[in-house]
Amino acid sequence: MALLHRFPRPDGRPTARPAPSTRAPSTLPPSVARVAARTRLSAELLAAMLEIEDRTRATLDDMERADRLAARLLARRRDRLTAAEPPRQLSA
Repeated sequence: MALLHRFPRPDGRPTARPAPSTRAPSTLPPSVARVAARTRLSAELLAAMLEIEDRTRATLDDMERADRLAARLLARRRDRLTAAEPPRQLSA
């Protein structure tokens, strides 16, 4: 479908591009949302590490460290949120 706009129709008229979707993005499943949040945080941490150290290139060790930090930060946040929740009452 992406190549259709490049080639004209046999009669010479340009092919119309497909209209962009106007639907709102659907909510991600919780497992996908967790991975997406960790990936975003890991990228932000890596960028901050490089900025602080005034570097323009990351090593594999840098990327792994940023990912471990992101995982730990999200786990700590999850623990804090769990501890702050009031106990749930079970209904019979």
